[in-house]
Amino acid sequence: MWCIQEITEQYRQRMYCLLELYQQAYDPSQPLVCMDEKSKQLVEDAREPIKAKPGKIEKYDYDYEYKRKGTCNIFVAVAPKAGKRIVKVTDTRTKQDFAYFVEELIDKHFFQSYMHSISP
Repeated sequence: MWCIQEITEQYRQRMYCLLELYQQAYDPSQPLVCMDEKSKQLVEDAREPIKAKPGKIEKYDYDYEYKRKGTCNIFVAVAPKAGKRIVKVTDTRTKQDFAYFVEELIDKHFFQSYMHSISP
């Protein structure tokens, strides 16, 4: 988590540039793609949940105990003006994983759109 410590003139100028970019019309040859990644811990219940009694609504209380089942990384790319959201889960979080995700975005999701936009 990060916080903006101070809103400086440089920060404002960069923010305005981004806002102008977001206002531009959609152009398949120059897609606007926002990306993020997040490492997540995988967990499993350590205890069986208590079953609902007949005639009662099933309730599932989350226990504070769990079994650790490793980690994964989630990559997300959103191209809001193209109406696309691409998600990829990987076992690791390396530079190579990031590079493969970007390559996949270009080759599988955006290069075809670009080619269609320039064909007569």
